[in-house]
Amino acid sequence: MKKTFKILFLLSFICYFFINEVSANNFIDKIVNWYKFRVIKYDLKSPDFEFKIWINPDWKATSLRELMEKNNWISAVNWVYFCPADYRECKWTDFTINERYVEWKKIAWYDDTWDRVVFALDKTNNPFLFQTNKINPDKENQIFKWLWNFPLLLKDWKNVIEYYFEVNLIDSKMKAKIQRNFICSDKEKRYLYFWYVSDIEMNELPYNLALFGCYDAINLDAWKTSSMIYNSRYIVWPGRDLLDAIIVERKWLDTKDLVLKLEKVREKIYKQIRFKPIWKQIKTLDNLSKKLTNTRINIYELNSVYLFDENWKKIWYEINVNSINNLTKLYIINYLDKVVYELKKKVIQEDEDRKSIDEPLF
Repeated sequence: MKKTFKILFLLSFICYFFINEVSANNFIDKIVNWYKFRVIKYDLKSPDFEFKIWINPDWKATSLRELMEKNNWISAVNWVYFCPADYRECKWTDFTINERYVEWKKIAWYDDTWDRVVFALDKTNNPFLFQTNKINPDKENQIFKWLWNFPLLLKDWKNVIEYYFEVNLIDSKMKAKIQRNFICSDKEKRYLYFWYVSDIEMNELPYNLALFGCYDAINLDAWKTSSMIYNSRYIVWPGRDLLDAIIVERKWLDTKDLVLKLEKVREKIYKQIRFKPIWKQIKTLDNLSKKLTNTRINIYELNSVYLFDENWKKIWYEINVNSINNLTKLYIINYLDKVVYELKKKVIQEDEDRKSIDEPLF
C-alpha cells in the first residue's frame, strides 16, 4: 500500500512539474493547513495569454459575466474595494476612489498611497510592490499597470499585517472569519496567484499564503463583492454588481463572436421545445444540461493532475487547459449551460403565467 502511494505521489509530482512549465490560466483547488485555496494561476511569461486589469469605461457597475461577455475574457475575478450602491453611506450609487494604473496612465484621487500598497507590473510583466516613500519609492515611473489596496499581507515572504492592526485600519468586518481574497506573486516573479482562501481570519491569511507559495501579496475585496469566473463559468456568484475586474484573455480566441453565434443557438433550442408539454420541455433541457456537464468534466479530467493523501483523499488538483480548441469548447459548453438554465426558468414562468390566465376569477 505504501509503495503504491509513493508511486502515485511521484507521478503527481512529475505531472505537477510538467504542468508548471506550461501553465497560464490554471485553476488550483488545494488544501493548505486545513484551509481551502481556490485560485487562478497565471504564468507571466506565457506567450498565449494576456493578463489585464479592467475599468468599466462608463463607470457603471454591472455583473462580472456581463463585463466578460462585452469583452474578450475567459477568466476574471473581482478586485479592489469600492463604495457599493447597497451601502447607505454610498448614497445608492456605485463609485470608487481606489487608485489604479492602466498602461502608464495613473487614475488616482491622491498623490500619496498612504497605507495602501500598489501591486504593480512593469512593461515586461515583472511584478513588484510600490508605496510612496516606503516600498520601492524610486519605481513609480516603472508601473505599467496595476492596483492599490490594503492591507499588504506579505512582503518578501514576511508577514506585515501587524501594522494595519496597530493603526486600527482593520475593522470588525475585516477581522471576521470569512472567505478572503488576495493576489500574490511567487518568489521567482514568474507566477501570479489570485483569488480566495475559505473561512479564514485576516491575521491568519499571510502565514497561510506563505505556505501556499506566495512571496508578495495584498488583500482584495471580499464579502458580497466576491466573484470568480473560470473559463466563462461562475465558480463564485457575486452578491452585487462590480465596477472593475482582474481578467485573463486567450490570444486568438474571439469570445465576442462566439457569444453572437451562441445567442442564435438559444433561439433554435427555444423554437424546438416551446410547443411541447411543459414536462417534456424541462426534461429536454435537463438532459441537455447533463450532457454539457459531462462534456465539461471530461475535458477537465483530461487536462488535470491530482494529489491524494495517505487515506486517498484528494487534497490538491490543478486544471490546465491551454489549447484554443479545448478553450473554445469550454466557452461554448459553459455559455450554453447558462442558456439552458435561463430557458428552463423562462418555460416554467410561461407555464405559470398560462395557468394564472386559465384560472376562473370566481
